[in-house]
Parts: sequence; C-alpha cells; structure tokens
Amino acid sequence: MKISLVGLGGCGKTSLYSVAFAEKKPEETKSLSPTILYETRRHPFLGLQVGIFDFGGQEQYRKEYMDKPEVFRGTDILIPIVDLHDPSKFDEAKEYFVGLLDIYRQNNEKPKIFLFLHKYDTEAYQKELLDTNVKQAKEIFLDLFKDYDFNHMLTSIYLQDELAKVFRDILMTSYADLKSHVEKAENQLQEINAKIIVADISGNVLVHNVPGVSSGLTLRGDLRDFINACNIVRENIFMNDSASFRGKSEGKEIELHILKYIISILIMKSGEIDVKSQDKINTLINDMKLLADLIISAHSD
Repeated sequence: MKISLVGLGGCGKTSLYSVAFAEKKPEETKSLSPTILYETRRHPFLGLQVGIFDFGGQEQYRKEYMDKPEVFRGTDILIPIVDLHDPSKFDEAKEYFVGLLDIYRQNNEKPKIFLFLHKYDTEAYQKELLDTNVKQAKEIFLDLFKDYDFNHMLTSIYLQDELAKVFRDILMTSYADLKSHVEKAENQLQEINAKIIVADISGNVLVHNVPGVSSGLTLRGDLRDFINACNIVRENIFMNDSASFRGKSEGKEIELHILKYIISILIMKSGEIDVKSQDKINTLINDMKLLADLIISAHSD
C-alpha cells in the first residue's frame, strides 16, 4: 500500500507521521526540519509493508516533484492536509491540490482521498477563529474531491488516541469488512473486566482498553518486545501459525494469543475474573480468529 501525504510547507505532515507512526510526543515535533523534496518511510501493518510518502510543501520542492508525475504513480491513498491555523493559504493549497489531481488523471489513477483539516486544536489559537476557519475550509475543499472515494476529518497531533484511530481506519480501508470487526471488538472490550490489547505482530494497536499502552499506533516498547519474543518462539519452537502463552504470579495473570501469525491478543488479569467476562473474552478470541482469517484471505487476493 502506498500513502501520499501532501500539503503546503508547515501544515504538519511530518509531525502527523511522527506522532502516529514514530512514537514521538507532540511537543517533540516542534524541532522537526522541513521535508526536502519528499521522504519515503516503511511501516509494517497487518503483515504488509506500507509505503508512506511525505512530500515537502515548500514551493521550490513542489515545483520540482510535480514535474515528475511518475513519483505519484501507484498511490492507493492520498491524504491532503490543510493547516487550519493559516487560512491565508487556503487558496494556495487548493491550487496545489488541483494540480495533484491533474497528475493522477494523467497517470490514469484514482486514489482514495482522506482530507485532513489539521491543527484542530487551541494550542496558541483561539477557538472562535478556529471554528470559522473550519467552515471556510469546508467551503473551499470539500467540493474539490466530490468525484473521488473521499472522506474528511478534523485532526490534531495533540489528540493522539483519536489520531491513531484515524490512521488505523485508513490503513484498513483496503481490507473489506475488517473495520466492522474492529468496531465490534471495541464494544466488547467495554464489557470485559480485564485489560486487553489487540494488536498486530508488529505492535500496531487495533483496539485496547488500557490507558497509556501506546504512542500513536505503536504499542509500548516493553509489551511490543514481549509479543515479538513470543512470536519468535511460536515460529521456531512450535512451528505453527498460532500459539498461546500464559504466565501467573501473585494473583496476576497474563495471556498472549497469537493468531495466524498476524494478530496478537494480550490479556492482563488481576485476581479472579468473573464468568461473564471470561465468556466475553472467549467470544473476543473467536472473533479475532475470524479477523485473522479475513486478513490472510485479503493477502491471498
């Protein structure tokens, strides 16, 4: 999958990537340098490698790469980003996006488009002005992409959990029916008296009910290392596509289920768990087995 992040200089493309994928905190992005021309990064997700292209927004870089339409070829998902804190550049951004759509028409391609109305936060910006800018931006940009498979959302690097879900859903758009399974799992977790994290083997969190376990999409390092170690045991010792691991100490218990070498379910219990919650955990595991099967089928297709 190829994702292209596009927008004018300073709109927040690299900060978005850094917070959602590279485990950076929002305050750490203030020292990031502008992207020169474009940068390509790889990120594993659900067993596939996702290519994320971060296109520099400075005018001299835009002119250079837009003269080479082949660099946009193969884009599955286009994410145009609009800086809500700088409405004076809305018209310039629209002109840029119009040029990009012309390139995709030349390439005979029609990517899915997710418009980010970005910096929807009141960090150094007045709420009243921000809402006015949102209204103006919608009037300018929403009609531009009406002929595409298109959606738009308000985003901010200061809302990390929401941002992680936005990118998770975008990354799952190529998998038919997966989003409904994840949404069902989110509802199930609210009814279970245990801490549970559903992630892929690379540590991308799909759903969880444990505060502070992730930075953007990425699971906390110690838990990610634990899943990776168990996955190596599964592959090299059990030599099977699925395996379960359990540990118990002083009333605390942890379970890890690896399903079809794709999905991991980490369950952390404290004390005895009630029968109702255990039944719901068993249902969740069975549902995630089905999700893993769907992912494998999508890979085969």
